[in-house]
This record gives sequence, C-alpha cells and structure tokens, in this order.
Amino acid sequence: MGRPKTFDEDAVLDRAIEQFWTTGYHAVSVRDLETGTGVLKGSLYAAFGDKRALFLASLRRYADQSAVQIRELLSHGADPRAGLEHYLRVRGKGCTGPGRTRGCLLANTAAEVAPHDPEVRAVVGQSFAKLAAALVPAILDAQEQGLLSRRHDARELAAHLVVLVQGMSVVGKTEPDSALVRSSLRFALSLLENDSPEKSR
Repeated sequence: MGRPKTFDEDAVLDRAIEQFWTTGYHAVSVRDLETGTGVLKGSLYAAFGDKRALFLASLRRYADQSAVQIRELLSHGADPRAGLEHYLRVRGKGCTGPGRTRGCLLANTAAEVAPHDPEVRAVVGQSFAKLAAALVPAILDAQEQGLLSRRHDARELAAHLVVLVQGMSVVGKTEPDSALVRSSLRFALSLLENDSPEKSR
C-alpha cells in the first residue's frame, strides 16, 4: 500500500498555478516547483505525474476557478445586464492595472505552449469554451428580461466577449494604460446596449 499523501492536492495545484503563471511553462524548473509548492519532486510527481502532467492539471484547475470567478462577477448588479457590465469593467481594469503584465494564464499558454503541444492546445480550447459557457446564462436572462437585444445569439456573444477579454489581457501587457484596451472595452460595453424595441413584460 502506498504512503498516504501528506498535502492537499488542490492547495498544491494553486501554488503550482502561481509558479507556472509567474515563470512560464518552459522556464520553470523542478526546483522552482518544489520551492513554489512546498512539495519535493518525488511526492509531487507521484501525485500528479511529470512536469507536463502537473501543468495540465494546473491549467484545468485555473479554468475551473476562472469560470467560478466569472459567475461571481456576474452576480454583482441589479440585473443580469448589470452583472455582464460589471464583469467587463473588472476585466478591463485588470488589463490596465498593476497586475496586467501577468496577463491570463490561458492566453499566455496559448502563445507559449499550445502551438507545439496538441494536448495543451486542446485543454486551452476547452478552457476558453468553459469561460464562454459561464457567460451564457446571464446573457439569456438579460435577453429574456428585455434588458439586452436579441440581435446576437447568446452563445456567439459569450464567445466574442471571452475572445475580446483574452485579447485585452495580451494587449494590456504592453503598456500601463493602453488606448487599445480602453477602446475594446467601450466596444464590448456597446454590445450590451439594448437597441431592441422589445420591452420586458
């Protein structure tokens, strides 16, 4: 019988996420991971596999946490449309604030690793789809209540907003107050304007 684990796997994954996010997949070393997670290589790899397997597990957890964060942001506001606006404004602020140089782990991975690793590419794609799915219920609720035009399909609008936010996270890394990010945010917010003659009943 194997020895019982002496650490919380989720907590270790959270620390691994921070290490991969800060250092990048290729640059992070085993020593970095040991130091960052507080777990020695033997125990770390026994629990998760090698560095790549640990990275994939970290990406999946990051995506799950990001979807939860989206739903939490959407809960702010008097109605679903206000929640969507809050989500976009918070994300836009993050893309121009002091933490902007980190970008998004998924976007960073899409540029660094995904082009050369089909499995990582698949996980990143699935993760982006998960983020878009988290937005769909709020968009549908806003449309149902007459707060948001039905001219856009809810799933297509959700996908567009996720891609736009990911683009903002990349562009925002280039300068502290990017005019491109501000312009993109204004455009995203314009998509939430209700120009439909329909009224809520």
